[in-house]
Amino acid sequence: MSELHRHLMLGTVLAAALLPVPVLAAGSEDFGYCRDDITTGWNFYCDPEKEEPAPDQPAEAPAAPAAPAAPEKPKSYTEQIEEFRKELDEIKYRAVLEPTPENLQDYMEAQQRMSGMASAFTDQWQRVLFKSPALDINTRFPMSQMGGAVYQDQIRVARETSLKEAADNLGFMVVVEDSAICGLCTPQLEVIKRMQANFGIEPIVVTVDGSFHPLFPEAVVDTGQLKKLGLLEHPRPFIALVEPQAGIVEPLGGGLLTEDVILERVHVVTKIPAGERY
Repeated sequence: MSELHRHLMLGTVLAAALLPVPVLAAGSEDFGYCRDDITTGWNFYCDPEKEEPAPDQPAEAPAAPAAPAAPEKPKSYTEQIEEFRKELDEIKYRAVLEPTPENLQDYMEAQQRMSGMASAFTDQWQRVLFKSPALDINTRFPMSQMGGAVYQDQIRVARETSLKEAADNLGFMVVVEDSAICGLCTPQLEVIKRMQANFGIEPIVVTVDGSFHPLFPEAVVDTGQLKKLGLLEHPRPFIALVEPQAGIVEPLGGGLLTEDVILERVHVVTKIPAGERY
């Protein structure tokens, strides 16, 4: 190749090199660049695809510190005694259903423990009574034989006095009917007759049906008084303290009442306010 020809070729190459190169816009992908599988490796000047930013994830709240365990509530005395009772029942029933020497011994030992607890309770109970006479029933109702005899004498005097006062201020009424109908009427009149002799009371004997009773031949026949007093429907025999003028009626009860019962009931209704008997 001649020197002239070499210079021409070099000039042509230089001229081509100096020609302006078109600048690729950001959207050059539309012209096929950066998408051609063959030329992708050569188009290193293409911008890589931008990854979409991940949406913000809410920050996890820090775990709350574990609350301290609440202290175990102590068992009440009721719960404790219920547990003891259930345990004792279980031991007993096991010994009954499986009466082996071991099971029987367990039950006997459990019984002994329970007896010990009862003994300690009884001992303390008595000691408290020694220090607190107001709690001791013995101050009102003597428990000894001697004290009981004295108390019974005193209460009998009080009851007899109450009976006499009631008989003086109120009518001591005994309601009866024919003994063929009322099998308890004659025995009741026998009790009243003895009390008449012992205490000097004058009972008012009233017959509902006009029947005759030898112990009280002067008995009054009811002519409507019992209905006015509200006593007509009571079963016979029947005893009541009454004062017709003032309308006072204090029933003592029906059926066969003994002397002691009559004395007690008269004393209760005339001397002891309701709620203070015991």
